Amino acid sequence: MISFDSMPVIPPGGSARDVAVSNLTAQVQAGEISAGDQDAILEALDAMHAERAENAPAPGTPPPSKEEVQAKFESLLSDQVDAGTLSQEQADHMTEMIENGELGRPKGPPPANGIPPEMMGELMSAVLEQLQSGSVYTDQGDKSSSSVGSMLADFKV
Repeated sequence: MISFDSMPVIPPGGSARDVAVSNLTAQVQAGEISAGDQDAILEALDAMHAERAENAPAPGTPPPSKEEVQAKFESLLSDQVDAGTLSQEQADHMTEMIENGELGRPKGPPPANGIPPEMMGELMSAVLEQLQSGSVYTDQGDKSSSSVGSMLADFKV
């Protein structure tokens, strides 16, 4: 029987803000931007996120086009420059980071049920092995304690 306790623990997925903080911190450490720039960019991101959340479309509304998203981002960014939260140079840096995928969600599809695709394959292999190793029922028709269901419940994410 496979022990899921020995499988690597999947690190929790970072939020878009976590990704931004990590990338900006790396840039500060590399001397590419100042700590003040990092603070201003994070403050602007938080303000832009709050504004976007306040004006979220109604449920069932079709998602905006890529062009609409770009226009909204540019408008929100311009608002931050006009408000004095960001300098134009900082706004340009944010735009560059967005284009390079350094701000926002990590690239790629979201993990299924919080399990990254590479771990999903390991989990499915383990389930198949358990199923192939014998019945999950005893000779009396009772469920065995080593059923796949309990095995999945013990899988640590």
